[in-house]
Amino acid sequence: MLYKKPYLFLLALVFALLPATAQSLPALTPPGATAGFYTRNLAIKKAFFIDFQTEWNRLGFFDSIKDLAAQDGEVNADDLQLLSEILNVDLVGREGLLVVYPSGDFFALARPSANRVDTLIALLNKSMENPETRNGWKLDRTEEGNTPVYVGHNGELILIGSEGAVERFLSGERGLKLPVEGDLAFWLDAEPLWPLLESPDLGLPPQVVRTLKTFGGFSWSLEIQDGGVFTRSRLPLNPDQDAELARILMPADPAWPLDELPKGVAASSMVFDLAAFGDYATRYAADLGADFQLDLSAFGNRLALVDAGSTDPQEMLQNPIGNLLIVLETRDALTAEVTLLSWIQMLAGFSTPEGTGGFTVEALEIAGMPTKKIGVGMLGTLYLVAGEDRLYLATSERAARLLESPDQLANDAAYRQLAETYLPDQFHGVSYTNNRRSLEQMAQMLPMMMMQTIDDPDAQALVFELADKYAQFLNFLAERVGSSISYQQVQGNDLVGFGFTEVAW
Repeated sequence: MLYKKPYLFLLALVFALLPATAQSLPALTPPGATAGFYTRNLAIKKAFFIDFQTEWNRLGFFDSIKDLAAQDGEVNADDLQLLSEILNVDLVGREGLLVVYPSGDFFALARPSANRVDTLIALLNKSMENPETRNGWKLDRTEEGNTPVYVGHNGELILIGSEGAVERFLSGERGLKLPVEGDLAFWLDAEPLWPLLESPDLGLPPQVVRTLKTFGGFSWSLEIQDGGVFTRSRLPLNPDQDAELARILMPADPAWPLDELPKGVAASSMVFDLAAFGDYATRYAADLGADFQLDLSAFGNRLALVDAGSTDPQEMLQNPIGNLLIVLETRDALTAEVTLLSWIQMLAGFSTPEGTGGFTVEALEIAGMPTKKIGVGMLGTLYLVAGEDRLYLATSERAARLLESPDQLANDAAYRQLAETYLPDQFHGVSYTNNRRSLEQMAQMLPMMMMQTIDDPDAQALVFELADKYAQFLNFLAERVGSSISYQQVQGNDLVGFGFTEVAW
């Protein structure tokens, strides 16, 4: 990996050459955790964000937040200053770990940035009321809602945890094995929680227990690198529990490629067998004694979504659903259209105070295909376009007119570059987002939205100032953050995901 900025390379080199004598935080942590959050190297990686922090400080966010808090009266400026001293990336600058155990106990360790250790420990010492020293750790015991909690340090590391976990730690129980690693990482191992699902106190039906046991957990990690941000995820499934649900969630067919979709701000494509899901939901409800029918047999197993975007803040406020084009594969186009229309008509019945819904249908044509313009009361207007083997449901005319545009996503140079670099030959889900356009849209809409939520004239000025600064920061981000691409695959009994977002640090 080549660093564009020399100081980033030097920092990484210095860190790599440091003596590896200190044990990692997982090695010091009691094993058996069912969920956790882990960070590493943030003291180094924060160098990537220097320009972002400079812009944040230039805009004076902290001063605006202090003014707003002072007006509210619940938090004073000194408290905010203290929080900013403690709760920042330097607290876990070198390493940080928070885990939860099936018993409900929790345990956290932090290895602060080298230049902040003394300051943070001094603040911690000052807050201790009845400190004691055990096994080289200075600890303070408090009661949090009838739960004993220990906070302490050993001069290098900071600790906080419930009594049970801390006692295990002090007795020498160590050696947690992380299932995932990254600059930021999160995981959940569901299997240790299975006995809780079978508890008589919970009273869950056996079928529901099997369904929940189908999900083995989840893990997600993020890596900050020179060209951007990488993410990876894994969702293990257990087909021996609810085999039908696992089959629906682990499709064999590939998703539609994004290349053939109209060009918009964002697009996604996935495989989900709607017909099989309808049958599954109907049988599931019947097994639980409910009368519920969900007939989706007219639909196929592929769907896609395109966000047409908008550059008009007023339009965005008037159309909260957005400008979305939903593409549904069909096995029987006519039956699928009738099914969607019946759902929309039911939805319209709830969209006016009188309950009449204002449901109207007008026939027209878009892109040479028969189209129904559907009025849905206060929800606005939907467009249902019937193709040969697919239905298009648009939440606005702008989205529907994407079908007439010759400009496909395949013509987007940024998308093509990311797709050629990162997409595999086969995938079951894929998405692409032009983050620059998305951020610019948010920046345009934010001040308007914030002003509509505040009635107090005194607070309006401060909120508008804060919203304006945030909009400026979003525009700054739009200059630095490019596009992102991600995909999902089935690997064995796991759903595996990968993503990349371009960032010009």
